Amino acid sequence: MNLQQIKYFLELSRELHFWNTSEKMFITQSALSRQIKALEDELGVQLFERNKRNVKLTEAGRFLQHEWRRLLTEIEGLHRHARQIHEGKYGTLTIGYPGSIA
Repeated sequence: MNLQQIKYFLELSRELHFWNTSEKMFITQSALSRQIKALEDELGVQLFERNKRNVKLTEAGRFLQHEWRRLLTEIEGLHRHARQIHEGKYGTLTIGYPGSIA
């Protein structure tokens, strides 16, 4: 399982349509389907119920949708924080002044 597969899953769970999701994620529909299938195989659970007309989340899919959204938000925050540290934009600046100046 990798972060990109989770992003594909989250977008598909929003769209509930393979074609729309593949267009938004700049991936072919068959490649998206393979990535979702690989994710399901690795987890050992079905995340989506599929037929020719529609896609819907299973109970496991709904649970993981909620949890992975939360985790992805945390990961994005950690990336932002790490960038700020690298750029010197994070830290504490303490400014003091002698009482006699006031």
